[in-house]
Amino acid sequence: MFATYFFSILFLLFLDVLLASVTMYIAYSHGHSRLKWFVLGLVLPFVSIFIALAVAIRDEQRAKAARGGAPAPRPEPGEFS
Repeated sequence: MFATYFFSILFLLFLDVLLASVTMYIAYSHGHSRLKWFVLGLVLPFVSIFIALAVAIRDEQRAKAARGGAPAPRPEPGEFS
């Protein structure tokens, strides 16, 4: 009986860390703090992914508006962005 509860809790903790890592990756790839988004992912494991996606979409729309609707510049081959 103890083993069943132990492995259930262990699985939930693994799932929580996995979802927090996905949230952190989404936010970090759009220029946000890794630690803050990882903690948010731990506190709100399922909801935080949608929040990070909404923030990323909002940031992309703001950047597009700042460019005046022009597409994002593409780096030349061998050039780092």
